[in-house]
Amino acid sequence: MIELLTRTPSAWGERAASRLPELVADHAACELQAAVFALALVGRYPGDSLLVDRLSALAAEELRHFRKATREARRLGAKPHTRRANPYVSVLRAACRPGREPEQGLDLLLAGALVEVRSHERFLVLVQHLSGEPRLARLYTELADAEERHGPAYLDLAERHAGKDAVAARLAELLVVEARAIAGPATGPVAVHSPA
Repeated sequence: MIELLTRTPSAWGERAASRLPELVADHAACELQAAVFALALVGRYPGDSLLVDRLSALAAEELRHFRKATREARRLGAKPHTRRANPYVSVLRAACRPGREPEQGLDLLLAGALVEVRSHERFLVLVQHLSGEPRLARLYTELADAEERHGPAYLDLAERHAGKDAVAARLAELLVVEARAIAGPATGPVAVHSPA
């Protein structure tokens, strides 16, 4: 299990629930980017059959989530967008060490795990503020369950890639990066990974 260093406050859930078209459109883009990221790792490590099997299945599930979130965004009157900056993910990816293995793969897999763990935590917060939207509450409960599986899947692959000791040491460092990436004032667009 990965224990995040910070928790999302209820205020983020209130803000997200008050701007659902914007939030759900951003979420759809997140799901598509998650699928692309998983497939990029499949392409980077084609010789790792377990990674290929697990992450291709995960990517397929993320695409199903993308379709569901896109459908809900349209229902809410939002125009889904598939290309947009995600400063949170950009900070995590910038912390990933390039080039040398197993460091590069370890960092990429841990970054994937952290995004999934934070998304799980955010969806649980959001559901508490969706009493007026039972359809979305059901969807985000379902998606939180999926994210809860995805984080450990990435973590397990990271341990296979680099070993438990390397994972423990690097995860401690990346947890600090993750906490900084999610921090900040709640200004600008509301997003799955926007500051609270």
